[in-house]
Amino acid sequence: MLTTPRLEAADLWAAFGVTEEDTFVVADKFGNPYFTGKDAVLDEKLREVASHFRAQRKTLRKQVAVAQKAFDDGDTAKAVKTLKEGLALGLTGYEEAISAAELYNKLLENGREQLKAANKDLKQLKELKKAYEGTDLADEIDSALETASKTSN
Repeated sequence: MLTTPRLEAADLWAAFGVTEEDTFVVADKFGNPYFTGKDAVLDEKLREVASHFRAQRKTLRKQVAVAQKAFDDGDTAKAVKTLKEGLALGLTGYEEAISAAELYNKLLENGREQLKAANKDLKQLKELKKAYEGTDLADEIDSALETASKTSN
């Protein structure tokens, strides 16, 4: 009645019902099969995956370039917004993802310098809040705004 864990089987071919060479099995981490197919199908799926990630990398590369230009031109809000869109792709490991992470950290470092320079200037703090909305710096800016609001009253 109970299914024996497939990955613990001495004969994986039998456990997964494989009867021919050049058959592959896609399973979850527990060995529950999702798909079993021949190598031609695998080649097709691999091409799809490769194409998908090439397109995402190209998109991220463009967004990083636009964000870098905006940052270089002093348009922090545009840089952050564009970079957040790219980071939403959720890519990791690729050169483009590393570049995006480096730029994001540079933007946050720059934002922290601006935050420090703004001190208790409500106008500057509100501009920073808009520019860095949705980033890891947003809470720090909110805290500075709250403190500045209390001291200005």
